[in-house]
Amino acid sequence: MIRNRILVAGTVQGVGFRPFIYHLAQIYQIGGWVANNPAGVEIEAEGRVGAVQAFIRDITGKAPP
Repeated sequence: MIRNRILVAGTVQGVGFRPFIYHLAQIYQIGGWVANNPAGVEIEAEGRVGAVQAFIRDITGKAPP
């Protein structure tokens, strides 16, 4: 098991980003939380090493436009 803090900068409000993160977390069985901050979104993700790596990969590869 690993835990990572992920910071996503840019426009993430009003585009369905947090529901997208929630959906990915469900797919990969990731625990943690997601919150808006002044710079964008902060995510804390915990799970199996391969699952967290795939989760991070999909954040950038499948994020809403």
